[in-house]
Amino acid sequence: MPERALRCAAICAIAVEALWYGIHEVRGFGPALADGVRAVVGPAPVAWAEDVAYGVADRLNRAIYRHAAPKTFWEPPPAAVAAEAVKSAEGPEAEPVTSPASFQPPFPEVAATGDGVWTPIADSAARPGEAQVLWKSVVHPDPKRVFAAIAVVAIDLGRVDLRLVAGTKEPFSPDIPAERRPGLVPGGHAAELVAAFNGGFKAMHGHYGMMLDGDTFLPPRDRACTIALYRSGAVRIRTWPELRDGEARMAAYRQTPPCLVEQGELHHALYDSNRDWGATVSGETVIRRSALGVDATGKLLFYGLGEAVTARSLARGMKAAGAHDVAELDVNHAYPRFLLYARGADGAGPRASSALIPDVQFKPEEYVAEPAQRDFFYLRRRRPPAPLGIADPAPESDVLDRGGR
Repeated sequence: MPERALRCAAICAIAVEALWYGIHEVRGFGPALADGVRAVVGPAPVAWAEDVAYGVADRLNRAIYRHAAPKTFWEPPPAAVAAEAVKSAEGPEAEPVTSPASFQPPFPEVAATGDGVWTPIADSAARPGEAQVLWKSVVHPDPKRVFAAIAVVAIDLGRVDLRLVAGTKEPFSPDIPAERRPGLVPGGHAAELVAAFNGGFKAMHGHYGMMLDGDTFLPPRDRACTIALYRSGAVRIRTWPELRDGEARMAAYRQTPPCLVEQGELHHALYDSNRDWGATVSGETVIRRSALGVDATGKLLFYGLGEAVTARSLARGMKAAGAHDVAELDVNHAYPRFLLYARGADGAGPRASSALIPDVQFKPEEYVAEPAQRDFFYLRRRRPPAPLGIADPAPESDVLDRGGR
């Protein structure tokens, strides 16, 4: 091979490695690069490049980890330790609490120790005697990939309130003034803040609807999966026509691509065309993805953050964990995140202290002091606890102020 060709090959290899490092390790680089290129050449070439790049990475990973142990995010404590953690968190006069039911890993051949077992997550917003509200578990949803794993958080909706916040830029709408899109958790909710996590896609990627406190950022689409937040605090996830009649009782809704799981069944297209769940990448692309689900009773919410998953494997994993209806949230390396918050000993406001999984870059000020450009959800401990169920999503008379205004 001529010297010039060798030199070009070496330069290309270094450039590709540097690009991969920048996308995965330099905060904001990947999204900025994709948006810049997309503005010049359009979305189709960028989507093709992403599919190709992630496809190459997947083939390499399947070869490298062919005989490896299943990927884990944390070491699960022994059952006795987990039980003692719940007892300790409750205290001698605590409210009674029951952890979510353990679940059967869908593919035992790739399951790791701890799959299907719920471990309590510490909550700095809890007062002495208050019950546990968050648990985490892991599920391996792909029999062909031991490195594909989903970290799932189970959330007690009787004790935790789900809120939606508009980003300073997304979802884009020319009709909503800047003061109506703060990008921050309301200051009045700081004392009860438990966690925050990513929202949905940019407006340009599907034009999925969003309404918050009467402001319609984007109108609802019939084919879209809808996360509906009712004034009572109830949460439902269904295709929009199934929820439309109750819109007047909603404090907010956020739409996503078609429901991954609805009424306990995976979407039929997940077995066919499978191109609806990545905005600019295929549903078969193996990437980081996130999802939000609710169980059949409406009492448990599930957030899932999957590494190296397709849309179908994400759906399978969320269903296995107990979700009856599931919406896919944002995807790709930079966007999905679930952050837990802590408070300083000096009474300072909450700051993000940890992420659900490793390899998630974040700042302590995110969502609470540094405004987010994109919409997000947060969890606020509810006082006093409220009974919830899917049968009675929200009476008209219930007027909880969900927006913090």
